Amino acid sequence: MASSIQRITEANRTSWNLIAPMRRGEPADFFRNGGLALEQFELDLVGDVKDKRVLHLACSCGDQVLSWATLGATAIGIDISDVAIEMAERKATETGIAAEFRQADMFDLPVDLVKLDLIYLSWGAVCWVPDLNEFARILAERLRPGGSVLMCDHHPIWEVLAVRGDNQLAVAGDYFGRSTPRADTDDAKRPVGARGQTKPPPFSAFVWPASDVVMALINAGLQLTAFFEAPAPEIYDGLGVSASQLPAYYAIKATKPTQTPIVSD
Repeated sequence: MASSIQRITEANRTSWNLIAPMRRGEPADFFRNGGLALEQFELDLVGDVKDKRVLHLACSCGDQVLSWATLGATAIGIDISDVAIEMAERKATETGIAAEFRQADMFDLPVDLVKLDLIYLSWGAVCWVPDLNEFARILAERLRPGGSVLMCDHHPIWEVLAVRGDNQLAVAGDYFGRSTPRADTDDAKRPVGARGQTKPPPFSAFVWPASDVVMALINAGLQLTAFFEAPAPEIYDGLGVSASQLPAYYAIKATKPTQTPIVSD
């Protein structure tokens, strides 16, 4: 019998496959010309990735995976959508960049993906996690000692606020919703490819408070090495100048200790 997580993720996979063709990312020429689909602060947090094993979870069309590979990493992308993986593989072939893509659930990763130097999640990943503590355990288990998780994601504040006009906001979700799927009441919170549709495909997404994300990683045995929040006014489209006064995304880096902590009696 399928678990509740499997039922949720499989239903989401069906919907992702429907919208994946509309999520094409950067063209192949962008990468052939040396372009990187990564933010400078992400590069600064990670440092040199040459010859490092980098796994991108929820990689979509593969732009960031190709970027890590361009920087010299052994880069692997995982996505639940087989359509997205096919698109990523075609783009890798067109660019001539050596990167690997596999269709898999983040909660059921291939057994060989272990001793990783970096597990990367970006811009809409944590909201697809039904069980945060189990997910953090999986991440910690797959890292090598000294390896890190880097999460750069939409802020949960953005997830629950809906723009209703200049300097006008409405609460359109529960900041403390956690493992209860959020009510899909604001079109801007739907994935790209599902917005603006009269009958968008259904998704089960979750709002995890930022503190829960941090503590899940710590409780999984990782050490917090970076955490910051920042604005991105463009994702509060229509709000006006007030958009720069709200958090839009956060970045978290957590590292697996190189030695097992000694617990005193």
